[in-house]
Amino acid sequence: MRDGLTERRLDKLAETVSVDRRTVARWRGWWLGGFTTTPFWRAASGSFMPPVAPARLPAALLERFAGDAAAQLIAFLSFLGPITGGASMRAF
Repeated sequence: MRDGLTERRLDKLAETVSVDRRTVARWRGWWLGGFTTTPFWRAASGSFMPPVAPARLPAALLERFAGDAAAQLIAFLSFLGPITGGASMRAF
């Protein structure tokens, strides 16, 4: 996936996470469009140097966190915590 999305890669990703291709496409659309326009991302993106490449989200963001794959994922999910819903989401 780091080299871009192709039909074959999309099929493999959908199979790996056991979701329909349309769901994967919807997730991708959110990362490339919806997420990048949120006040959260507009404020947080300035803290990454060099800047995170929006076209490579979410992988480009995940790569910015240190540690092994598990530590990176935990840090990534913690970073996203403020936009996961509830009262904190209403601020955005």
